[in-house]
Amino acid sequence: MKLPDKIAGLRKSRGISQEELAERLGVSRQAVSRWETGSAKPDANNILQLSLLFHVTTDYLLHDDYQSDQDLPGIRKTNQILRTNLTLIAIIAQVSFLNVAMQPFPDMGQPAADSLVWTVRLVPLLACSLWMCLNLRYEPDPSQRRKNIRIELVYCLLQAGIALSAHHYALYGAGTALLLAVALLYILWVNPKFMGRPLTRKWRGA
Repeated sequence: MKLPDKIAGLRKSRGISQEELAERLGVSRQAVSRWETGSAKPDANNILQLSLLFHVTTDYLLHDDYQSDQDLPGIRKTNQILRTNLTLIAIIAQVSFLNVAMQPFPDMGQPAADSLVWTVRLVPLLACSLWMCLNLRYEPDPSQRRKNIRIELVYCLLQAGIALSAHHYALYGAGTALLLAVALLYILWVNPKFMGRPLTRKWRGA
C-alpha cells in the first residue's frame, strides 16, 4: 500500500476530514489533498506528526510493503512472543487450578459453605479455560483454528477426567503427576506438531 493510500485510509478510519487533518498538522487542506493523490509528499516533520496522530510507526508510513504495523519484523516478533507466553501461562494456570479443585476438602456441614468452597475452586478454573479458548483466536487460518479448537477441547476434557477420577478415588498424588505429564505432552508435542503453535524456547529465540 502506497503512502497516499495509507494517509487517506487512516484519516477516513478516524472520521477526520481533510480540513480537520490539515488544521491538526498546521498545513493547508490542499497540501493534505496533494498527499492523498500522490502529487506531493509530506516532509519528515509531517510524517512524524502523522505517526503520532494516528498511532502508527513512521516505518509503516514510509514502507509500501507494510500493510499494517503488524508487518514490521520487530513488532511481529514481539507479538509472537507475547502470544506464546499468554498461551503457556493459560495452560499452566489451568493445570494448577485443576490440581487445586481435585484435592480433598473438609465437609463444612452447611450447603452454603460447601457451595462457596466449590465456587472458589471452580471459578478460577473456568476463567483459565476461557482464557485458553480466547488464545485460539490468534490463529489466522480458519481451518487450522477449527482443528485447534477440537484438539484443545479433547485436551480439556481429558484433564477434567483425570482430575475427577483422582478426586473420586482419592489418588491425589497420582492425579497431580498425570495432570502435569499430559500438560507437558500438550505443550511440547501436541501444540507444535498438530496445532501450529510451537511453545518452546527454541522457537522464541529463532
